[in-house]
Amino acid sequence: MTTPMVRAIKKNMPGSRIYFLTGSASEKMLRYNPYLDGILISGAGVADRIKKERFDITIDFMNSAVSGYYSLCSGAPKRIASYRPWGFWCYNSMPKHSGRGYTVLDRLQMLDVLNIKDDGIGLDLKFTADDENRAKEFLRANNILESDLLITLDITNRREHRQWAKEKYCELADLITDEFNAKIVFLWGPGEFEYVKDAVVRCRKKHFLCDNLDILELAALIKNSNVLIGTSSAPGHIAVSQNTPSFIIYGLKTNPVNWTPPGTTMHGFIQDDLENLSAKKVFLKFKEFIPHARKTAPINRDG
Repeated sequence: MTTPMVRAIKKNMPGSRIYFLTGSASEKMLRYNPYLDGILISGAGVADRIKKERFDITIDFMNSAVSGYYSLCSGAPKRIASYRPWGFWCYNSMPKHSGRGYTVLDRLQMLDVLNIKDDGIGLDLKFTADDENRAKEFLRANNILESDLLITLDITNRREHRQWAKEKYCELADLITDEFNAKIVFLWGPGEFEYVKDAVVRCRKKHFLCDNLDILELAALIKNSNVLIGTSSAPGHIAVSQNTPSFIIYGLKTNPVNWTPPGTTMHGFIQDDLENLSAKKVFLKFKEFIPHARKTAPINRDG
């Protein structure tokens, strides 16, 4: 959700060199970003690397002690972050921004300090033809055709207040298959296989458990699906980046406005007390959403 800012800087400052500092788990999501010149992985030795690059500007979205330290040790003449009372020890530009709703719009406010206009709120996540072929191999192996309504289902979340019970996801998947004759693929990531596998075998209808896909292969699978349904987590944002409609199930502690792209019917949601939210209620809301959810480009799963 920071990539729209990277794109705006590169397009408005074409001679610039832009580096992104992140953890090793996120490196693949940035590996093929056409607007980046390099990726720095946080950890041992990265502070020295940052010093050697002699950056002119740093922009810190994390506002943590660690990210503040990296910003300070860069020696950059301009070190930008949103205002924090303690921030003066590591930043010298701390604009006070008002909330604009969608998180991407909030982050784009940093451009005001650089007198740069944004380039829209589209998210950038690129992958290779090999990644897409891997996803399509999975679909072919399971006889999922281009003519099928393919729904990817993300049922896990590391934050307990965002987690809806897997038994309810099972019921929802069965209801959707009964109504729409959909092919539903349950997604999983590191450490989630047994949890998701258990959900699939509990279902009344036949559904699919995705292969062991990395983040880029997963993005390719989501790109080739018609809709993603899930919690407020990474796959939902990946769907946005791939122009795939999404339907997100939010608890009461998460504000859908912060995570839903504005001005489109492609991305819908339901918000309720997750403990008491029934699968039937989610299904009925999904039925209202699905006629308005349309990709703006055709799916070609056999290409």
